[in-house]
Amino acid sequence: MSRAPILIKDLVKGNQVWKMQIRVVDLWVVKEKSGHKHLELVIQDVKGDQIHVTTRSRDFKDWHDQVKEHETYTLYNGEPVVNDGALKVCSNPLKIVFNGGTAITNVPFPDIPHHKYNFQPIENFLKGSFKADLLYDVIGVLHEVIRTQRGGDGRKSCVNITLRDVEGNVIEVVLWDDYCKQFSSYNAPATQKKEPTIILLTHAWCKPNKVSGLPSLSNAWSGSRLHINLEHPQVEEFKARFAAIDSSNAPALSLTCDSSVQSANNNWKSLDEVRSIRAIAELKRDCFATTIGTTKHFKASKFGWFFEACPGCKSSNKSLGDKFECSCGLTNVEPVTKFKIEVEVVYDNHGGTFVFWDKDVIPYTKLNAKELKQVMKEAGEDNPKIWPAHLDVLLNKDLVFRVKYQSDFDQFSIVAILNGDNLYEKFDKYLTPDELNSIASVTEIPEDGHTEDPIEANVTQASEPTESAPMSIAGNNSGSPTASSSTTPAKRFAPSTSINDAILSEEITPKQSATKAKPIRKTKLIKKE
Repeated sequence: MSRAPILIKDLVKGNQVWKMQIRVVDLWVVKEKSGHKHLELVIQDVKGDQIHVTTRSRDFKDWHDQVKEHETYTLYNGEPVVNDGALKVCSNPLKIVFNGGTAITNVPFPDIPHHKYNFQPIENFLKGSFKADLLYDVIGVLHEVIRTQRGGDGRKSCVNITLRDVEGNVIEVVLWDDYCKQFSSYNAPATQKKEPTIILLTHAWCKPNKVSGLPSLSNAWSGSRLHINLEHPQVEEFKARFAAIDSSNAPALSLTCDSSVQSANNNWKSLDEVRSIRAIAELKRDCFATTIGTTKHFKASKFGWFFEACPGCKSSNKSLGDKFECSCGLTNVEPVTKFKIEVEVVYDNHGGTFVFWDKDVIPYTKLNAKELKQVMKEAGEDNPKIWPAHLDVLLNKDLVFRVKYQSDFDQFSIVAILNGDNLYEKFDKYLTPDELNSIASVTEIPEDGHTEDPIEANVTQASEPTESAPMSIAGNNSGSPTASSSTTPAKRFAPSTSINDAILSEEITPKQSATKAKPIRKTKLIKKE
């Protein structure tokens, strides 16, 4: 006589013999530290209850060949154990381990519901209504790309973005390694689309950002899936909720996000954000700020004054030739040549390394990197380590910079170079050697958020809109919220904001892993001549 099937809720720890009708709703491969692989899955019964299943590495090939996602099966035997993993994909207190006695038969069960995403509202994360050891599905509109970090030299590639929901809640999401590459591929200029970008991340891990203390999300190292503009009924429903909002009454919630969105933190907003090079570096945190200095010397490195990148995903590649094939899918295309110049900038006897990009260099050289490379090639000096005399126009200039300070590398990446009537002189007068001891004297921002300081008038950007660092090599697509104070209510300045508070309010996520201690760095003291 055949055994009667049971439901997932009827499983009992220690009882290894049973029969169950299930659908595989999620499936992924886990690569162990030893190099071995095993299969993990989530199964669902006719009542919609789910449970996490893990297999053994020695049986990987057998289960990989037998079990397919979305298929229904009769499952026989297995070991129900306590679901005590560090990160849980199901809230069920038990999980199942396939053992030597487990068997499975592919049988159609149309009554078992198909997979449905269980999206956790962004508001719940922001309120702290989540479990640190439970993974969640999340959906939102791409609100902002804060920064990207290319992998290599011991660093993992990652991209920091923010997602926004219908109610206007914004949360930071950090995508690592392959997830970063997948996003960068979709967000590359060659693939940008007019439509808003809907991000769906499964098995997302939520934990407080170590810098800001605010909840932020990231992919799990295995099991997470990143979907961008996925064609799915629940995604269409999410879009429809936005469309139903009257844009005239709620303009901030309209679908105006673009896949190419970058950080809007291109300009300074008040004197509170103006800091000396020394003061910025002594914060020992990644942040946006406005500063001034004199360009003194080039910092020659093994990378030279230009790099070549994929025209699609913008990832750099040291081995690019005249034609190349990129992992983002582009083949036999000509790489693009771009400036990346490190310059020592000095102010008040303290110096810092500032990174100049195309938008910062071309207004002075009147030549792009490709054209300047050709000039050098014709002179018989086609090597990025040989610096053209054309670049000397960047030196010995007093400039006002909007920068993103990267504490891990002790570098200032230029967001914009600002121009204005006597702007450098005004900021120079404002910045005094003892500014860290005179925080109380800083002008407070009135309650209406407007400052009448005369310096704020007649400020313009000296170059084109900011261009982020080249993104990581991309694959095929199958926090603290944004540092911009104009987009997220939580980031708007309070009526009484000190220099320190203003800078801290603009922190962005550190590049380093949360498991590594951040080294303490000091600014270099420049000897007076």
